[in-house]
Amino acid sequence: MAIAKVSVSLDADLLAEARELAGPRGLSALINDALRVRLQQARVGRLLDEMDDEFGPVPAEIEEEVRRQWPQADHASQFPSA
Repeated sequence: MAIAKVSVSLDADLLAEARELAGPRGLSALINDALRVRLQQARVGRLLDEMDDEFGPVPAEIEEEVRRQWPQADHASQFPSA
């Protein structure tokens, strides 16, 4: 896999926390992992949009049934939208 060096601007507080979290793995590895996760979230979001376009949205009664059966179903609301 090819590696490309880039320059980015980050909030100073965010950068300090990221460096602490990264530890010996290094900031580049942490940012690479975070970017990979965010891109995957965006791909899943686009797929869900395509499925809604093709098949229509999930009926409210089915969505509610799933939420009742899956106690942690609202954990997704903790994350920003794709």
